Amino acid sequence: MLDKELKFDRYENSFLWLKDAGVALPVYNVDAPVIPLLASKSSNVFRLFSSDTGLLTSAYPEETKIELINKNGEVNNGAHFENAVAQQLTANGFEPYFCKKKNIGEMDFAIVIKQN
Repeated sequence: MLDKELKFDRYENSFLWLKDAGVALPVYNVDAPVIPLLASKSSNVFRLFSSDTGLLTSAYPEETKIELINKNGEVNNGAHFENAVAQQLTANGFEPYFCKKKNIGEMDFAIVIKQN
């Protein structure tokens, strides 16, 4: 989350650099989970995932890493699992999107499967 006073244009090049360097995976918001997803894509509303879940985990605080290794069920793995899903979808050639709207709710991932 950026401070409400700051503008996206100020950071856009940094986000693009992370994507182009292969460090981060941007997943853009769509207004509705309907085909074509690209038609309702918000280019300035996105979630940024790590392209490597292992590197993401290494950035966690030491206590969290120990809890993950010990399989502590009280650790919230939601963000970790979402990152793994984003990484796998991208690695398999999909362009993932997410949908979050007040009147619809939230969908973590939406993809288009092309049939031959």
